[in-house]
Formats: sequence, structure tokens, C-alpha cells
Amino acid sequence: MAVSAPRRTTPLRFVLVDDTATFRELLKEALLRRFQPLELRDFANGREALDSCLASPPDLLIADLYLRDFDGRDIVRELRNRRLETRVIVLTAHPEAQLPAELVSLGVAGFVDKNSPLDQIDRAVQRVLDGGMFFSAAVPPPVSFASAGPTLPRVGAEALSEREQEVVRLVVRGLASKEVGAQLNLSTRTVEKHRARIFAKLGVHDVPTLVRWCLRNGLG
Repeated sequence: MAVSAPRRTTPLRFVLVDDTATFRELLKEALLRRFQPLELRDFANGREALDSCLASPPDLLIADLYLRDFDGRDIVRELRNRRLETRVIVLTAHPEAQLPAELVSLGVAGFVDKNSPLDQIDRAVQRVLDGGMFFSAAVPPPVSFASAGPTLPRVGAEALSEREQEVVRLVVRGLASKEVGAQLNLSTRTVEKHRARIFAKLGVHDVPTLVRWCLRNGLG
């Protein structure tokens, strides 16, 4: 895993929950070295991790899917029920084909097979922190979840300008604003403005919902 830390203007707070002590400590060390968060709280217990997130919401939650005392999906559901904007990456040693679709419908932005090299988690964290999505290459998200999850905006693709449609296609592919800008020859700031207008026009608040809207409207 790379050791150079990304430059960020705001401090980051992470919560990590995994009931396998050796893996948790290895990942914790790697995250501290790579991202240098202001705070990293780690737990072996899902209930304790959820309580910590509710008491002091982190920027990023990295959660094992199958915990001994709790299902990682239940943690995500509770965060979303409380309308917390914490970004979530889910890990599992037992990936299944339907999981990415299910997790996206819950508002998860990243999904990684724990059997993958640690740099996969590194890439997932970087992509999600940059506002994108990351799914393990071994388990790509299928397109059958367009109608799952919360109610989608009723507006169609015509609500977006041609340029906004170009931007949104790249965003739902998981590209961060800087990468979108490089492909469209736009500044990162301009891309961020387009993203803000797109979210406002559609009335969505996160990328997973935007992905589902795009699939339903043929922009995936």
C-alpha cells in the first residue's frame, strides 16, 4: 500500500469495525499511514461501532459485512435512517453477486473483497473520499437494482443539459471530480459546480441514488 498521504484541506475521521483482530490491526495501521486521519476509531463489535457513529459521525465508515453481533447492512440502514452523510465502504470475505446492487441501494459507496490485496481497500478509500464509488473488480455491480431502494426522482434525463449528462455519466462510473474534469477538459471546480446543479435539479443527495436514477433513465 502506498505510504504518501493525500493532500486534504479538512481533517478526516474514520471508524473501522471488523471482528477479526489481526485483519483489523493490519488495516488500521495501513489507513493511518496512508491517509493520516485526525481520528480513527476501531471496534470489534458492531453495536459499539454504530453507537460511536451516531454519537460522533465520522467522514468514513469501513465495516465488515458479517459481524458476530451485527450485520453491517443494519449499521448502514441506521445511519441512513438518521440522515447521516457518513460515506461507507463494506468489506466481506464472502462476496456474492447480488451484494453490490443491494449495498448501493442502501447508500454504500464502496464494496471490497477482503481476499483482495490491501491496495484494493486503499483505492476504495481514496475513490470514496474523492466523491466517487468503488466496487471490487471481481464482483461488479449489476444493473438490476435501478428500481431498488428509496423512491427515485420523477424527473427524466431531459432535466439535465447535454454537458450535465456528460458529467453525470462519468460520475456514476465512479470517477472523482478531478478525473471527470480531465476527460471533459474542465477544471475540478467547474465539475463540482455541475455536480451541485445536477444534485439540486434531481433532488438527490448521494451518488448511489444518482446511479440508480441514471440506470432508470438510460444514462448508466
